[in-house]
Amino acid sequence: MKTLMILGALEEFVPLVALAKKKGIRTVVVDGNPGAPAKALADRAYDADIRDTAACAALADLEGVDAITTAYSDLLLECMVKIASRANLPCHLKEDQLPYYRDKAVIDQTCQKLGIKRPRSVRLTRDFRDRDLEHLTYPLVIKPLDLYGSRGLFIVRNQEEIRQRFTACRGTSQKDQILAEEYNPDHEFNLQCWVRHGQVQVLGLADREKTSFDPATVPLSTRNVYPSRLIHFVYDQALQVLETYIAYTGQTEGPLAMQFYWGPERGLVVGEIAARFLGYEHELIRYANSLSIEDLLLSGAADDRNVDSLLSQCQPFGSRSAAVLYLHGRDGIISDQEAVLAAARRKDVQYAQLFYQTGDRVGSPQSMPYFARFDLVADTRVEIDRRSEDILNSLTALDPDGHDLLLKGKLPDYHI
Repeated sequence: MKTLMILGALEEFVPLVALAKKKGIRTVVVDGNPGAPAKALADRAYDADIRDTAACAALADLEGVDAITTAYSDLLLECMVKIASRANLPCHLKEDQLPYYRDKAVIDQTCQKLGIKRPRSVRLTRDFRDRDLEHLTYPLVIKPLDLYGSRGLFIVRNQEEIRQRFTACRGTSQKDQILAEEYNPDHEFNLQCWVRHGQVQVLGLADREKTSFDPATVPLSTRNVYPSRLIHFVYDQALQVLETYIAYTGQTEGPLAMQFYWGPERGLVVGEIAARFLGYEHELIRYANSLSIEDLLLSGAADDRNVDSLLSQCQPFGSRSAAVLYLHGRDGIISDQEAVLAAARRKDVQYAQLFYQTGDRVGSPQSMPYFARFDLVADTRVEIDRRSEDILNSLTALDPDGHDLLLKGKLPDYHI
């Protein structure tokens, strides 16, 4: 029996731990959250800080760990790579490869060297000079350097607006600087892949749809859909970008994802390249083409012989259409969210997650990543668009005065 260390034990890790046990793999789960639900399924669970890589490596040695895996966040990825290095465990990245996926300056320099387009940007201190921004074209997005979700992001149209919003942008950031980056209004995409023997295998390519609720802030992510309606326009070029990038970084195995923009005028512009899977939507790969990301992660870590079989089943253009709806909220106390609960019970909703209970305060900004999310699946894009509209039109979450607290997405126009 192999012993696998899994970093992370929140709800998204429950299926991973459950499948590992079903496959006869002994699981050692590590997470700093004492009540994290995946711990209840594990053979052994530790309330340890994953950032303490020396302590986690010692746990791996104590438990006789043979392999390690994680997913869905950059911090988890970084800690896994460092723990694997200390504990001499196999891992799809080495420590010296991390900067190509974690350090913005290194990523920018690498993309420039490889001819990959990135949004132009600059770091600014509070006493920045106007000439620091001369090479950028407005509008810009300003954001904290230690970005969390979509918090502290503002669209600005001149230097004075940057100064006015500097404090709000920094928010609770621990950094003295902020990032100013050219705003890209083009269509946005998420691409999820697996690298096998140095070759990139596309698992799914999604439209990352956004809705603007305030002209002063960046549009919020409100729906992701696999496969993308524009997949035939961007697939080959996006794949070539990732093949070029990993040939340089030396990644030969494991998860790989990219968030990017594309439009007829600007072409393809890379926002992020990550050596991990994207959270809150990996399930959509399974709905769209029946490939289990959990099975792939486990096989990559503990049963390499099964990876090729799994990848051979993948249909990146999708046999069905799958979507996740992201709902956001205004500040207020939730008095009535029966409409949200009713939507969660719909037969065409594969999975629903409500982040607040009745009586909770949403906060400003909202204290949870989303108000709620819903996973949908349908045979066609036309049908999943219809179901999305139907659900969005049915939703309300009321405060004690009867005001709706929900910010609901609008489906975009895909005309090119």
